[in-house]
Amino acid sequence: MPLILAPSYDDHTREEIEAHLEQVRTRRIAAALAYQHGKMVRLEGQQESLDMRLGKHYASLGRYIDQLDKAMDKVERQLAVCQTLHNESGFVADRIELARR
Repeated sequence: MPLILAPSYDDHTREEIEAHLEQVRTRRIAAALAYQHGKMVRLEGQQESLDMRLGKHYASLGRYIDQLDKAMDKVERQLAVCQTLHNESGFVADRIELARR
């Protein structure tokens, strides 16, 4: 008994061969569609994951900006105090200088 690696179409009619080719095409298209659908599902999952991560990072960025605003307010207040103290120190130094004369 010989080994048959590929089917022989010698004894099939043209219609049978065309029907077989149509079945092969249909299975190939179905497989390609299933593959593309799987790729789209995977990509949509990646997009959802990235959107969630992006949302978390935006929220974190908002908190850091709030902290920065508060720190800037503190810096401005501290700078105003330093300027006031510097001015007072200069005023006192001027008074000391005048008193020495």
